[in-house]
Amino acid sequence: MANNEKKDGNVFGGAVKTAEVKAAEAKTTVKKTAKKAAAKTETAKKAVETAAVKAEAKVEDAKETVKEAAKTTTKKVAAKKTAVRTTAKKAVAKKEVKTETFIQYNDEQTDMDAVLKRVEADLKAQKVAAKDIKLYIKPQDGACYYVADGKVAGRVDLF
Repeated sequence: MANNEKKDGNVFGGAVKTAEVKAAEAKTTVKKTAKKAAAKTETAKKAVETAAVKAEAKVEDAKETVKEAAKTTTKKVAAKKTAVRTTAKKAVAKKEVKTETFIQYNDEQTDMDAVLKRVEADLKAQKVAAKDIKLYIKPQDGACYYVADGKVAGRVDLF
């Protein structure tokens, strides 16, 4: 054993130096692995940040789409309300039209208001309060036949 001690100054010889070299190599490998892991971690962080930015952009696009749809719907509803108001005004305007109907036969003339007044007077004389009156004009007979409420029938002179 004395020979080994003199050469290397160690009882185990080159085993200690080999162990030191291997330990140094292991430290280097650990450092390289740590650097690679750090690089992968940074890449992963960047990927997550990019995904988050893309998700935020999609959310903002969706919000804008919803806002645009709401505006379009609001405009459509407002247009429908305007259309309804316009139609209602036209209906009111149509009710304001005044018409007169005249009946002429053999140089004689009468208007429908006068005939209706005669029918109402005849019904009043019979003590009938009618809600529905149907008039049948026969100029050749010179008469207006009527039916009140589907029950009472009568005749008045046309001219």
